[in-house]
Amino acid sequence: MTSFNIITKDMKISKMLAEFPQTFDVLIKASPHFKKLENKILRKALAGRVTVAQAASIAGVDLYSVLFELNKSINNLIEPKQNLSEKMNNDNLVKQKPEMLNNISVDKIHQLDVRPVIESGKDPFQDIMAAVKELKSDGILLIINSFEPIPLYSVLGKQGFEHWTEIENNMFRIYFYKDEKIKQDVNSSKQKLSSKEVEYKNVIELDVRELLPPEPMIKILETLSQVDENTVLLVHHHREPMMLYPKLEERGYEAVSNKIEENYFKVVITKKRNM
Repeated sequence: MTSFNIITKDMKISKMLAEFPQTFDVLIKASPHFKKLENKILRKALAGRVTVAQAASIAGVDLYSVLFELNKSINNLIEPKQNLSEKMNNDNLVKQKPEMLNNISVDKIHQLDVRPVIESGKDPFQDIMAAVKELKSDGILLIINSFEPIPLYSVLGKQGFEHWTEIENNMFRIYFYKDEKIKQDVNSSKQKLSSKEVEYKNVIELDVRELLPPEPMIKILETLSQVDENTVLLVHHHREPMMLYPKLEERGYEAVSNKIEENYFKVVITKKRNM
């Protein structure tokens, strides 16, 4: 697999623009959405947190086409393989609306429309985090935005939040919520892997559902170094990672996969113990 040594999908937009100013014209050509980066305040506030992959998704443009054009602007590159974008797009599976959101009472939903804040040229991040702090344990944060705030998924995901996004007339409604089933599933999976009466003291969670192949496998294998005999690695995946199992076996690990719903699997990985 060819890796880009200059501009990759994981490179921050701020770093790319600082090192290669000519790439700004490429972004503008790809989508008018990137014109927002002309605003110095937004550019400073957002570009430092957003990667090329996240920016492409927010703007609704094909990641691999943008990457090719960006690298072409600073390098001589061969044409990308045909149907690559189509293949990667097929891997972006739509997450179904969680049942709990259909039955939630209105008084438990905290709504925050960040569009006026963004239109004023400010960064709504602090407002969002303040709203998160005010949430009750069973509360739901509903953010209304003019684009999909993909970097926020990772930020709040680390705090235990799941998310579900819907689009209405170019308006994004993103629900952030905590699912108690996650803790139950972790404990259930621990029990399945504890046939030798092993008690696991630590749980590492890794959500790879928003990543494009082969990034999920790469992230999982990179995280293995943190998994010892007292640690469980819980992976949130959009499919059962069949290709991962042999690689885990080679490295001395084993896995149990649980299908939670369509396009959502929880994979529990542990280190094999010496008999």
